[in-house]
Amino acid sequence: MTERIALVTGGSRGLGKNAALKLADKGVGILLTWNSSQQEALDVVREIEQKGMKAAALQLNVGDVTHFDAFARQVEEKLHEVWQRSSFDYLLNNAGVGLYAPLC
Repeated sequence: MTERIALVTGGSRGLGKNAALKLADKGVGILLTWNSSQQEALDVVREIEQKGMKAAALQLNVGDVTHFDAFARQVEEKLHEVWQRSSFDYLLNNAGVGLYAPLC
């Protein structure tokens, strides 16, 4: 059976990290994205690999749509490199942008 693959945006920490690790526990390979901390992303990849699953990480800033086309190409390249596949099975879209300002 072909390994299922999930693309988890914002998978380097918080809820995205937890979801990526739980999916890996269920036998799903993980392609996760990170924005500000490559080391956190690499730590999650290492954790997933220690579970016996394949994993990889790519940088993505969801607040900058000008890079989406290049990101799509990077996803395709990484899928071929790690899984010898051209598509993923699941999308967990966890990344987001926020505006922080005082309420009063």
